[in-house]
Amino acid sequence: MIKKIKELLNNYLVFIKRESKQTRDMVLTFKELLHKQLGGKTNPTQQEIQEAIEQLKDLGKITALLPIVLLPGSVLTIPILIKLGKKYNIDILPK
Repeated sequence: MIKKIKELLNNYLVFIKRESKQTRDMVLTFKELLHKQLGGKTNPTQQEIQEAIEQLKDLGKITALLPIVLLPGSVLTIPILIKLGKKYNIDILPK
């Protein structure tokens, strides 16, 4: 049981680190894009812009799921929400 909890916590830490890096990259890309719009000389690539937009979507999903994760019974609620989302073709999990 303790091993399983440690494994889950480790997975969450890996997820949080990855999302933090992706969010930092997103902010930098939008900063470069804004700088370019205001007359700067650097311009993010189209791929960087697309990745930033996808990360922004993921950030919204994480923000929406966070209160649910903190509630008691989330172990049951989240799988139900995922199944409901698939039924209506809505992806509620970040990529």
